[in-house]
Amino acid sequence: METITIKSRKKAELIDITNEIEKVLPPKDGICIIYVPHTTAGIIVNEGADPAVKEDILAIFDKIAPESFNYKHFEGNSPGHVKSSLTGPSLILIVEKGRLILGTWQRVFFAEYDGPRTRKVYIKFIEG
Repeated sequence: METITIKSRKKAELIDITNEIEKVLPPKDGICIIYVPHTTAGIIVNEGADPAVKEDILAIFDKIAPESFNYKHFEGNSPGHVKSSLTGPSLILIVEKGRLILGTWQRVFFAEYDGPRTRKVYIKFIEG
C-alpha cells in the first residue's frame, strides 16, 4: 500500500491527483483501490480538461449542502460531511501497464470540503 499526502489550500476544492497515483503504481496490470480516510473529503473521477467543470460541481454541492442550514452537528463542518457522503471515500480503477484506464477527459480528483488541511490518500494495487 502507498500513501499520498494532499495539502488543500481552500475550504472546498477538487485537486487532480491522477499523476500522483500513477507514480506509485507498479508497471503491471491489475486494479487500484483509492481510499480517502476522512469524513469531510472524498474522491471522484470527472472531467479534467475544463476547470469550469470543477467549479460547477462545487457550486452544485454548495446548493445541496449550504453553509446556512440548521445543522445539528455544531462543529461547523456539517456541509463537508454531507458532501463527502455524496462523493464517497473510495474508487476502484483498472490499471494497465502501470497506467489508470480513464476516459479521454477523465482525471481523478481528491475532493476537499473542510480545508485547508493536510490529508492522506491510500493507494492499494492488486495485480491481476
